[in-house]
This record gives sequence, C-alpha cells and structure tokens, in this order.
Amino acid sequence: MEKIAISVPEAAEMLGMCPKSVYQLTRRADFPAFKTGNRTIISVEGLRAWVLKQATGEGAAV
Repeated sequence: MEKIAISVPEAAEMLGMCPKSVYQLTRRADFPAFKTGNRTIISVEGLRAWVLKQATGEGAAV
C-alpha cells in the first residue's frame, strides 16, 4: 500500500533536500503540509502537484 502522507525526512529524501529546508517550506501557505499533534505531515499527492507548479513557473519562487 502506497502512503498518502509522509514525514518531513521522507519528503526531504523524495525532493533531494535536507530536512531543515523542507521544514522551512512547511511554513509556506502553498506547501501541502499540516500538523498533527507535534508532527508535521506532508501530502504525497499535494507534494507532487506543488513540485509540478514550481517546475512550470506557476508557483511562487522558493
């Protein structure tokens, strides 16, 4: 079964970034992250859509 949400370290690995940079991205309103308790979770589908927007120039610059 494929995960629908992942942790920040998992997202960082998918993106080829360090977790610290991904934590900074989670502060952006357009980044698909949410808090549950004291954990930050990222939607896999939302992350893919966000990356596509960034790659096509439709999203705000990082």
